[in-house]
Amino acid sequence: MRVFVTPHNHWIGYHIVTELLDAGCQVDGKRDNQIDSGLEDFFGRNSHFQETGQVISPYDLAIVINHHSDITDLPQYTKKILHIYTDANGHKISNYADTTVISAPYLIGEGMEMNENGLIADSRLLSFADKEWQNKAIYIKDFLNVLMQWIKMTHLPKLIEIISVNDNLTNTKVEKKQVLLENRDIDEVIKTIQTFNKRLR
Repeated sequence: MRVFVTPHNHWIGYHIVTELLDAGCQVDGKRDNQIDSGLEDFFGRNSHFQETGQVISPYDLAIVINHHSDITDLPQYTKKILHIYTDANGHKISNYADTTVISAPYLIGEGMEMNENGLIADSRLLSFADKEWQNKAIYIKDFLNVLMQWIKMTHLPKLIEIISVNDNLTNTKVEKKQVLLENRDIDEVIKTIQTFNKRLR
């Protein structure tokens, strides 16, 4: 399978590319020059990965994270598009055929920025003192488990909203959501992120 991922140097892009490479996929990545993570160094020498500045060939799948890339050329080159949004209010259903929007506003994992006050999710501070987001948090590796299943599926809904089993489901249309049954201990995840990020320095 040939997959296009943008931006591959976003912390979520890093995890997605790593998972795809482990699965034996050929991955082309487009970087966001406003992100200076250094994460792409982990897979930059893998012969199944190449960085590209544009869509250059037909793809079985494209994965786009947030608004970091102009995807107007993707539908003509790609059989299926997964568009992941980490802004709860920033997603909208795509007009492109064979495109699924995945709303995942509380993904957390190794490589995301953090400081002494909390995790930084695309310029939003998720404060360690705020328990509300912690009930909604989904660990990136649990998300990847279901993402890899969706990649294998022929038909997906136009919109999938990621929610935690710890989140309050009252007044939600559950049939339009994907509930992740596993939810990691938030303190353990934060320790894992801290350990990983120290290795980047």
